Amino acid sequence: MFGHLSIAAVSALMLASSVQSTPEASIGAGNPYPVSNYTCADGTHLAVRLLGDRASVSVNGATAVDLPSMGSEGTTFSNGRQTLSIVQGRLSWGVGRAMPSACTGG
Repeated sequence: MFGHLSIAAVSALMLASSVQSTPEASIGAGNPYPVSNYTCADGTHLAVRLLGDRASVSVNGATAVDLPSMGSEGTTFSNGRQTLSIVQGRLSWGVGRAMPSACTGG
């Protein structure tokens, strides 16, 4: 009798341990502003989060900076020093007066 109970107990434990967690329990799940990663032609790595009226951008793993949206279309984000542009789905990154660098990924 105890043999049957131990098999049942082991089976129940195995079944309980194989249940996957729900997506809501995952880190970042349900985040309305996901992070997209890009690599630019100049070697810069960007982690970009578009927040509507601004973009949060981490450059090469550094602390993210918020860039406010410029203009009514919301496709250019700049703080005057750093500029992120999105034109027809293509992203570019510029610092200062340097020529913007095309970036791929997403």
